[in-house]
Amino acid sequence: TPQFFWFLGHVSTILNTLSTVFFSFFSQSSYKRYYNWALISIISTYLVVLFQIFKSSKTINFFNFKTFIYNDNFQYLSLAITWYLVSNVKIISGGLYPFFIFSSFHALNYFKNFILPILPSVSSPVKDHYSKIINTLITTYNEQSLVAASNLEIFILVQLSLSSPLIIFQIFRNFKLAFVNIFVLLQYVTFIKLRYKQSKHTKLLFDGTLYKVEAVINSGRIPPVLANYYHQLKSKATHFIGLIPV
Repeated sequence: TPQFFWFLGHVSTILNTLSTVFFSFFSQSSYKRYYNWALISIISTYLVVLFQIFKSSKTINFFNFKTFIYNDNFQYLSLAITWYLVSNVKIISGGLYPFFIFSSFHALNYFKNFILPILPSVSSPVKDHYSKIINTLITTYNEQSLVAASNLEIFILVQLSLSSPLIIFQIFRNFKLAFVNIFVLLQYVTFIKLRYKQSKHTKLLFDGTLYKVEAVINSGRIPPVLANYYHQLKSKATHFIGLIPV
């Protein structure tokens, strides 16, 4: 069934992400290979979900752009597809980790509900015991995992933003890399803007991070020149983000 392939996609995401982390210390070629396989696994899970949504709903217009753009599954799918397409030029450091968190909980929940009950040679008391353990893990850490994923997503935004000044130099030395960096940054800013509107975790964490940064900026410990530069940069960034039509 599609749901079983969805489960396999999540298991594959977990294994390939772990392999990506492991081989990042030993082999760049293996690191890139498992990174791509992880992205393919991620893409497959979201394709299954979207297929099921559109198959079961008669009210969704396939050609309505807003139907897609405000669907969080499509947002994450488009992110994974872009990262896969540019992976020969740029690898998003830490980009797999939010997906790893999502996949871990989805796979655990599916295993508890559909795999564990039909395992042969396992007694019912043992099944019930492990089912309770998994259920406790999910209910206890689900909210924390969403917060962790949102934190990682904001970290990726900071990482991409801090490296953006290098794009000016890349335009003259490596135009392809510069173009990829610009496209990835624009897409990710759009993604975060959508998540900010739709996810309470992203909104709270983003606002909280901004509040802490501005508390330091306005404390008087930062030179006035740097503080003024920050406020100018923030004003321009706010204006630019406001131009994104989502």
